[in-house]
Amino acid sequence: MIELVRGQRAKVSDLTGGAQLTIGVQIEGPDSAQIVCVALLLGDSQEAISPGAIVFAGRARSDCGGMTFRVASSNEQVFDLDLSRLTPSASKVVIAVGFVGGAQGHQGSARQIRRGQLSIVATGQVVARYVFAGSHFGEDGAIGLGELYRKDNVWRVRALADGFAGGLPTMLSRYKVAANQISAPSGGAAGATGATGAGITMAPDCLSLANAWPGNTTPTVPKDLTRSVGLIVARTAQGQTHTGTGFIVSPGGFFFTCHHVIEDAAHLAICMDGTRVLRNAEVIVSDPAADLALCWITDRHGSQDWLVLAGQDATPALGDELGLLGFPLGVNLGLSVTYSRGIINSLRQRGEVSVLQIDVGAAPGSSGGPVFRRSDGRVVGVLSSGLDVQDRGMLINFATDMRMIWRLGWLS
Repeated sequence: MIELVRGQRAKVSDLTGGAQLTIGVQIEGPDSAQIVCVALLLGDSQEAISPGAIVFAGRARSDCGGMTFRVASSNEQVFDLDLSRLTPSASKVVIAVGFVGGAQGHQGSARQIRRGQLSIVATGQVVARYVFAGSHFGEDGAIGLGELYRKDNVWRVRALADGFAGGLPTMLSRYKVAANQISAPSGGAAGATGATGAGITMAPDCLSLANAWPGNTTPTVPKDLTRSVGLIVARTAQGQTHTGTGFIVSPGGFFFTCHHVIEDAAHLAICMDGTRVLRNAEVIVSDPAADLALCWITDRHGSQDWLVLAGQDATPALGDELGLLGFPLGVNLGLSVTYSRGIINSLRQRGEVSVLQIDVGAAPGSSGGPVFRRSDGRVVGVLSSGLDVQDRGMLINFATDMRMIWRLGWLS
């Protein structure tokens, strides 16, 4: 038997001579009714092959063949795989766990795990095992535990320990899966089948905020940030159209912009940099005083790119070097994002709202654009307004301090 560690790989043929495997997930700690185990069948694009290519307590059998779900005990959920019967387009199987329905209705987390184990069984014997604990994770609402993947027509297995603070919606959106495809079976709470009773929905009022860069990589600023920024097109009920800028902060497709960009919009869409596709969006919540709005791309395809915010305890300082990405003058300059740079000139208060006075160049259409630290790309503000005093030798623009979103109570 092989004792796997995080990141370790092994050929399936080194574990067993057959194609039939059983993957068991045992978790001690969170109540079993709070645990949702899923297996996703992916193609070469790293997206789920179809909605039915996912198995869990509410869907015991994949419509692509070769993969089924069952409950082995009160703390073990099992996936039976026949690699020879998987659809030929399958290149990867991902095993993941989400924690839902915690105390007072809040999402549970991997931190609650006392002990966990991913077991691979062939011909009745455990051939590989990956043991983990809550101390390996943070307050992650979902974790990727393992994957089987095909390379050079040979199946391999790899142990994972990927955490997703936003829970299953965040994890699933990575693979272009809408979380409302993972629903509880009829009958509610765990019963004779042992199925969990926690239905998951991609609720627009549940922001899955990313706290790490895509792929856990360190971005090159600014070129690796541009794909997360989009041109917003807002049309009023009277048919008037105006533009602004928004930026993605979640694999689930949530984005921030300014309230004044969206306040009169009867229809809202965003076109991400480097594309010519307008994606419909809706406003989730906004605050006129702070001039902030949280929106959501409604096609449920999420985003493979996003920006990471500076933490709520991060304090901007005079002289901090900043960058801004936006679409000044809207479509008049084309569909390519514009980058400008400057520093923080002053920290100000407008009533209850904290703002950054900056000398970063901007123009109408840039409103809602991310103001970020050039040192690491983390967002510290949202461009909101400016003063027309350039003829007096000054360039003065304002950005709402990003820490305002925690004060507004939009993030749990």
